Amino acid sequence: MKAMREDSAGGVSSSDRSVHQLFLMGSLGIMSVVLTFFVQTNGPLYGEVGVTHWIRDNTPGVVDLIAGLIDPALTDMAAPLVFIAIAFMVWWRWGRYPVLLLGLAGAFTGLTRVGDLVHRPRPTAAVEWSSYSVGSGGYPSGHAVFAVLVLGTIAVLSRRYSTPRASKVIVASMKLLIALTLWSRVSRLEHWPLDVVGGGLMATVGLVGIIWLHPRLRVFALARPHLRHLLRLD
Repeated sequence: MKAMREDSAGGVSSSDRSVHQLFLMGSLGIMSVVLTFFVQTNGPLYGEVGVTHWIRDNTPGVVDLIAGLIDPALTDMAAPLVFIAIAFMVWWRWGRYPVLLLGLAGAFTGLTRVGDLVHRPRPTAAVEWSSYSVGSGGYPSGHAVFAVLVLGTIAVLSRRYSTPRASKVIVASMKLLIALTLWSRVSRLEHWPLDVVGGGLMATVGLVGIIWLHPRLRVFALARPHLRHLLRLD
């Protein structure tokens, strides 16, 4: 019974951890819905213009330079190719089961397609509100969704499938790339701040979902010989 209540992570039961993860997913999901409701206005929300000006004016040039190099890899055309390359590397280094989880994270990036439902234009070069045109929706930020979900999943998987030293490097690198991506979407005037916040919230729901699903899907597969063999879990 005690073994059921405590694990090697320091006395936190797996059931308690599951409840916390589900609660976090639910909370973030509710926050996403509420924010999506509030941003459906004909203008930026209070404080967005000032925050955008501050971020643009106080961002070191090197940040926008690095972001300019990253940005082409996360466009609608290039992102699927980048994802395929990442998935191949994960399969090569970590195996089939991690690729399955990464594939689920990639599927969740379909959240970027809801941007036009909100009809929220991107900021102009003068940090002003413009008229909306079909296909130019800015909410949620697709770059934010991709970065948090895909790069976050890589960081999570590295803790399980890499050596401790390699995992530290991977996690730090993914955190830096995520931070640069989120910040630069505003500093480069590609999105309003709440576009990025909304994308980050939605993506984090999916990321926590991947963390919650990881051990449960593994147990499910291990109990089925054909699936266990397919995913190389022997």
